[in-house]
Amino acid sequence: KYVAVILGGNLIQFFVVLPLFLIARGLNPLKVLKAMSPAVLMALFTKSSAATLPVTMSSAENNLKVKPEVARFVLPICTTINMNGCAAFILVTSLFVMQHSMTLDMPTMVLWFFIAVISAIGNAGVPMGCYFLTLSLVSSLGAPVCVMGIILPIYAVIDMIETAENVWSDSTVCAMTNNDLKDDLA
Repeated sequence: KYVAVILGGNLIQFFVVLPLFLIARGLNPLKVLKAMSPAVLMALFTKSSAATLPVTMSSAENNLKVKPEVARFVLPICTTINMNGCAAFILVTSLFVMQHSMTLDMPTMVLWFFIAVISAIGNAGVPMGCYFLTLSLVSSLGAPVCVMGIILPIYAVIDMIETAENVWSDSTVCAMTNNDLKDDLA
């Protein structure tokens, strides 16, 4: 169930939420994804949005025809603070681990929603960054961190998918920003 929630949430955001944002801005999600596929695929296999940044910028400028001023400003910022997959991992994993040692009420879950989002903003775009960040957060509560050991064997796959989602999200923001500023930058 845990893996289904993590992967399902990331896949819903990847294939439903982000394309809807693009459609709302008058952009074709398939065209944007095709143009950004080198970056998304590199993110999938490197598990590092920071390492993928040069490919993301190149794909945006050369394939998607994003203005260099936009790509070179938006993408580094997004790589640093736009960690959607990481925020989802921190939230779901923290609640999964905490449920083994405490009763979770609605205020606690809402508080952890905000903790997950804020923590993801400060997370490094490196492989396993979210795993160790989540481990430190739940250990500070005295939650049984040994439960994280159950997640570790499958985390490589989770990290691949969440990093690809992060880069796809960065690409989406870049495409939308370029579209919104097309008249101002002409």
